[in-house]
Amino acid sequence: MTEKNPASPRVDLWTLLGLVLLLLPLLTMAHELMGHALACVASGHRPSELGAYYVECPGTGSWSRRIVAMAGTGVDAILATLACLAWSRVKRPLPRLVLWIVFTVKGMVAAGYWMFSGVTNLGDWGPDTGGGIGPLPWPWLWRGVMFAIGLYVYIAVVRRAIRMMWAMLGGGGQARHEQRKIAMAVYAIGGMVAVLVSLLNPLGIAITLMSAVASTFGGTAGLFNVAYARACNEPPRDFAIGRHGAIVVAGVLVTLVFAVVLGPTVYLR
Repeated sequence: MTEKNPASPRVDLWTLLGLVLLLLPLLTMAHELMGHALACVASGHRPSELGAYYVECPGTGSWSRRIVAMAGTGVDAILATLACLAWSRVKRPLPRLVLWIVFTVKGMVAAGYWMFSGVTNLGDWGPDTGGGIGPLPWPWLWRGVMFAIGLYVYIAVVRRAIRMMWAMLGGGGQARHEQRKIAMAVYAIGGMVAVLVSLLNPLGIAITLMSAVASTFGGTAGLFNVAYARACNEPPRDFAIGRHGAIVVAGVLVTLVFAVVLGPTVYLR
């Protein structure tokens, strides 16, 4: 009698790279276009510039400017929450991995913005004249509170992402290998694409450093914790994702369009 082979989780590398190239530009556009640009229109104004990693909304008043600034992170938080809720209801490996990427990236970026603005007084939530929460008394207190809340949420997102990964892959040597491969592919490929695309912007290196580098290499640094988390004690899961050529092609095309159209900036005048 032939003994049945044990479950062995495996994700095709090309399919994984295609997912990263497909999802991360879309998630970035959600932050900029569904967040900042849509809030700009909703406030009665018109965006003048749409970049891959920034939106210019001229003519806004004090309150509308703050709403536009905070809207991108608001969309991130909504997407992360919806992805987490949907993940628990989905059982097929490919949709589960997609939802895991959306939750992990958007959850880390949303919490990371609070931490970044708290430390630097810059960014979408900076408590200064152009920042999201605007000039407030005792700015150091507000910055400390923002950093503390951001850190708490960030740690919670990392821990949740690890538990979700264990639920998908289980434990064992092969599962740990796949866990590291998934986490580091999302981190490295997503970050490199963001930096390369951001270099096309007309405003210079400041956008690359403050938006692309900060939100990818900085904002998703918790993926290292996911990749090198302690071993799971559960048995390996039967979590297999094979080669999907359509995903690879779609990912390359979406990244190219994202770079060519929004990288140099779209001017609406």
